[in-house]
Amino acid sequence: MKTIAVTGARGLLGSTVVRVLGASAIEADVRDADALKAEIRKLSGVSWLVHAAAKTDVGACERDPEEAYTVNAGGTKNVVEAARACGARLLYISTASVFSGGSGNYREDDVPEPINVYNKTKAEGEKHVLAYEKGTALRLNLIGVHPDGSRGKNFMEWLADSFGADKDINAFDDVMINPLSNWTVAGIIKTIAERNVQERILHIGSGDVRSKADIAEMVASQFQEYKGKITRTSVDTIADGIVRPKQTWINCDYTKERLALTMPSIESEVETIFARMV
Repeated sequence: MKTIAVTGARGLLGSTVVRVLGASAIEADVRDADALKAEIRKLSGVSWLVHAAAKTDVGACERDPEEAYTVNAGGTKNVVEAARACGARLLYISTASVFSGGSGNYREDDVPEPINVYNKTKAEGEKHVLAYEKGTALRLNLIGVHPDGSRGKNFMEWLADSFGADKDINAFDDVMINPLSNWTVAGIIKTIAERNVQERILHIGSGDVRSKADIAEMVASQFQEYKGKITRTSVDTIADGIVRPKQTWINCDYTKERLALTMPSIESEVETIFARMV
């Protein structure tokens, strides 16, 4: 049996990985290199380290770039060193938004062009991971609800809470993504670990590409009593000065062939999320 450990075990994906893979939770702050190594040493023969801890709030990253770099870039460097110290393979949860979002359909060998602080810090994290001979960057768009019922600030939880409270919302019809649910991503991570996949970069995503407004309407259909209004609008209407990528969908052909996967539709992923909501 492989021993798998995960950082960010209280987050959306990390908590799901703990449930699906029976992974050990690394509670140490990734900014504390010594504590991180010490906690991992306590585990018996970690063979895979899944690095899911990150500062993901785009606005917060922009307001405090120093902290964003310390967590997402510096923290990842610490995780790499911890993985190297115990000889574990490292799977870094990256993001499709390391690209500029100008065209979409990005492949593994396309060069990242991050355009805001969060995206830049994740791209820096990738560099640290790819400098490690046993490191893999897994790029994706993630949607889901925390499996324990807790709430963060992610897209799907905001939608569920808004519809449950009959709130009107604005949804972006010019941000195109091909996301996967936390449950499906955890299952793919399990496959990667079981097969000891050693590719350096992998893209995973749904079989179709839809706008965030389209996904909002899919979610609204789960709330039959919803009486609010969904207004389709542009992401450019956010008046906070942050530039956000629009075409962040990624090409997953290589991963589908390499792992013999069939990627689900976004609609089926939404159904999976709500079928498993607490």
